[in-house]
Amino acid sequence: MTRAPALPLLLLLACGDLPAGSDSDGPATEATTAGTTGDDPTAGTTGDTGGEPILLDPRDRLLRISMALRGVRPSDADYAALAADPKAMSKLVDVYLDSPDFGATVRDLHNDALLVLADFAAPPAGFLAKDGLAGMDLVAANRAIMEAPLRLIEHVVASDRPYSEIVTADYTLVSAASAAAWGLPFDPAGDAWQVQDPPSDLRNAGVLADSWLFQRHGSTRTNANRGRANAVARAFLCVDFNDRDLEIDPSVNLADPEAVAGAVQDNQTCAACHQILDPLAAFFWGYKPGFVPLLVGYPQDHYAEGWFTTVLGVPRRDPHYFGSVGDSLADLGALLSVDPRFSLCAARRAHAYFHQTDLGAVPLERASELQAVLQDSDDYKAMIKALVLADDFARADGELGRKRARPHQLARLVEDLTGFRWRTDLSAFGAGVLDLMDDSLIGYHVLAGGLDAVFVTAASYTYSATTSLVLRALARQAAGDVVEDDFAVDDKAARRLFTLVSVVDTGQAKLRPQIALLHRRLFGRDLADDHPEVGETLELFKAALALAPGDVKRAWKVTLTALLQDVRIAFY
Repeated sequence: MTRAPALPLLLLLACGDLPAGSDSDGPATEATTAGTTGDDPTAGTTGDTGGEPILLDPRDRLLRISMALRGVRPSDADYAALAADPKAMSKLVDVYLDSPDFGATVRDLHNDALLVLADFAAPPAGFLAKDGLAGMDLVAANRAIMEAPLRLIEHVVASDRPYSEIVTADYTLVSAASAAAWGLPFDPAGDAWQVQDPPSDLRNAGVLADSWLFQRHGSTRTNANRGRANAVARAFLCVDFNDRDLEIDPSVNLADPEAVAGAVQDNQTCAACHQILDPLAAFFWGYKPGFVPLLVGYPQDHYAEGWFTTVLGVPRRDPHYFGSVGDSLADLGALLSVDPRFSLCAARRAHAYFHQTDLGAVPLERASELQAVLQDSDDYKAMIKALVLADDFARADGELGRKRARPHQLARLVEDLTGFRWRTDLSAFGAGVLDLMDDSLIGYHVLAGGLDAVFVTAASYTYSATTSLVLRALARQAAGDVVEDDFAVDDKAARRLFTLVSVVDTGQAKLRPQIALLHRRLFGRDLADDHPEVGETLELFKAALALAPGDVKRAWKVTLTALLQDVRIAFY
């Protein structure tokens, strides 16, 4: 008889969902709230279906906002505040926007634009722990070098500074690793990330003064910084020259550099793009071509005024920004910051990121509304607040009805719930500690839907076989970890999840409140102890316990593994 529950248990672990069927108190009923295992796409929403958008109820709306901004569920206190006063939603958003977790979201969002977080061990990265980097953790050092432009943007946003400062700031954000890589000032006794002065010829240019940005987007002699110019235009203006429809003149010998150089000026087909692109590329003439970090010493002086002309002998057009005259990177930053396309692009990218849609699919009307908020306030947080509080972000119908947790959100959610962060120690190989949900070379960042910024340059929001496998493995590891840790603590109030039971409790009177608490913490659902879904989870616990009588911890591990790999963890 003890083997009878094995079939539903195996089906559960194979499918990664809660089992359908009856619980001990009666038949299971169809789910009626958002994010449940039911099939009703309007569950947990308000409004009717008469052509009007279906919106999440306030509780689920807060959960979506919290996940989008911070990657964690709202606290019980947050839910209580909202229940007591519907106007508390706006105040809670302000709190979320001021949290360090939102800073991580800002970095993730802007990496979609700048594409700077590449694999740590391969070019354009691959800095070794030598010279100025000697003794540093190889993984952490490479990450700190690559994060520098994103940290500057985070600093601007978190400090409530004008958003335009990301391309005009007269300072840079420096870590010990980036300081060692580029020869920048750094106080060893100070913070891990410090505001420092850039070199004198790179002042007032914000992230345009960051050497890693133009190591990641390198240039050959013949490309003459055109790729760098396009990377900047794509990131900050949403203008990608590669998207232009042009017919290539087959008479041009693309294997002859001189023929190409002449064609970009004299050939009408080629000049259509290059009359704009080449003068823009001229702003980056001081950045040297890309290098292989494995083969050089540190620090590297990556910028020298006029390098392409004076050293490589490449003829340069006068720098122009879409017809406006400039000379330095500071001029370029100033011209970018006042270009209406700069604020519109920021709005489009934010809308695409949070709504999880393609940049080209962002409605111009909505982007313009968000742009107006940014232009009026020059405050990025104000724009994001307007975005997440808008009704279109609370849509629960159609393609807009679910948002899928990106890898950093999923990792942060599981860490917040269980204390578990999926890492592996590669110190024996000289690489240091690796965050498997944040790495795309050895870890699972791309498999979980992220990007590696070189070969995979756009996030995936579809739920696939690989994302399911990553979630299952993460759930199993986290469940085992938190069960062991929680039951090793005698004080139940000091535990993370299992605050209502002891390691010997197996009766329904104790188990049902604990299971209801798990559903509230994991899924944001406030269920009664006798709710059918609580009963279903209880049946799973009992089935697991029947397979190993007396091993309560194992039963909780099986149960929690199933809950953590439920699709409601992956979506919000």
